[in-house]
Amino acid sequence: MSKKKPVTFRPFKAPRYSYEKLRICRRCGRYTALGEERCTRCGRASLTPVEKQAVSIAGRKMHTRLLLILLLTLASVYFGQSLQQMALCGAGGIAIAGLVYYTQRKVRQNENLYALNELLGRNILRIKEDLEINRQEAVSVLRENDVLAYEKLRELSILLRGDRISRQRVALLHGFQLRKDMVLELEQLLLKDFEPLLAEYIGEIAKVRPDLIKDRTLRYVKNYEVQILEMDKGLAILTVVAGAAVRLKRYALLYSGLIGRYVQELPKDRFLRLSRLIAANPYEPWNGLDAKVAEIRELKYRWDPEV
Repeated sequence: MSKKKPVTFRPFKAPRYSYEKLRICRRCGRYTALGEERCTRCGRASLTPVEKQAVSIAGRKMHTRLLLILLLTLASVYFGQSLQQMALCGAGGIAIAGLVYYTQRKVRQNENLYALNELLGRNILRIKEDLEINRQEAVSVLRENDVLAYEKLRELSILLRGDRISRQRVALLHGFQLRKDMVLELEQLLLKDFEPLLAEYIGEIAKVRPDLIKDRTLRYVKNYEVQILEMDKGLAILTVVAGAAVRLKRYALLYSGLIGRYVQELPKDRFLRLSRLIAANPYEPWNGLDAKVAEIRELKYRWDPEV
């Protein structure tokens, strides 16, 4: 009997740029990638996106430059030796201030990006430390609410990369019933070494979202094929992945060897898809897969008019 439980995740959309997930507390300078309303360090409702903070920093720098020019202008007017000299200094200062203001408006976008780059670069170690605190916070709620823990880790994975957080996410996903209507990920969860829970997850994804089975996943399965085959449901996992690979001609050609080893186990619809793919491209280098398909068609589907 399955121990997996049905769950519903909150809507999630990955940002265009990773830094868009990062916020900073204006009071204490703590960074976070989670969605809390108040800073967990100082308790103030003063969290703001780092991009907005960078715009504010760039704006202050620009205002400081203008203020310095105006102060120098006032000083030159004050120390002028004659009325004419004072008028020339004042007019020159105002002209320079106007030119600087116009130039700054022109390059404002570049100034904002420079300020953002400087803000993130200067505080990279602190950002890493605060994101690790975020990760610990997410794991701390695991026993009480595993769905919330997963959602927090999913948010963090935009910025916090690596096998540790991927393993934790895979372990949590292993306890959930996966559905086609869920926002699911796969390539972002691939690990450097073999993990049975990840292999099982790949098998489930191949069933509910075969469109997520792409190059990196197929390479992972191919690299750890022996280990997967040794698992209790290893043959079923490899078969369903092979079935997902025949979606595209490119994958069927690149991984013809992998598909060929499990073509005998493919369900009828996947075998039919592969058979038609080969029939439509008879001169492609199928590396013997076409011969295996022809043999199975003769033995297994000889009297089937669809095949």
